[in-house]
Amino acid sequence: MEDSSGVLPGITASAFTSALSQAANGVSVVTTKHGNREAGLTVSSMCSVCADPALLLVCVNLDNEFCDIADKSGVFAVNILPTDCIDLATVFAGLGDHPEQSRFDIGEWSTLSTGAPILSNALVALDCEIDSSLAKGSHRVFFGKVVDVRTTSGEPLLYTDRRFAIVHPVPL
Repeated sequence: MEDSSGVLPGITASAFTSALSQAANGVSVVTTKHGNREAGLTVSSMCSVCADPALLLVCVNLDNEFCDIADKSGVFAVNILPTDCIDLATVFAGLGDHPEQSRFDIGEWSTLSTGAPILSNALVALDCEIDSSLAKGSHRVFFGKVVDVRTTSGEPLLYTDRRFAIVHPVPL
């Protein structure tokens, strides 16, 4: 609703992030590699775009080195984490005192088609070629064409209310 000046009211970034913290999101580590440079980060902002062609998107802060390396390589992978990967999610989120250069020392990594790092125990690994990207505000949205996939079984790690959570299925 407009105020008397005809301007729609806005909200602060803090109010926006506080409101969205109540959503439950799956936790993924998004990775890329170019030459001997690897980058990865924990995200909760990943979702499917469409199934035909298989496209997904991830949102990454413009300041993250991932953006530069992904631009050079043209690829990335989304590793959807199981519940036993809280420590890995924390490290790739940049929390604690683990140096960024040694993040990939945690966990077992391999590759699929593109060469982007794939976590061996990821519930789902989605190997992507960059279809396009665009910058909006403080972030960049990467659209990835999924060219390979690997799945395992288990329960997904969630993030809600600014903390990790575990799924408790409800019988229907």
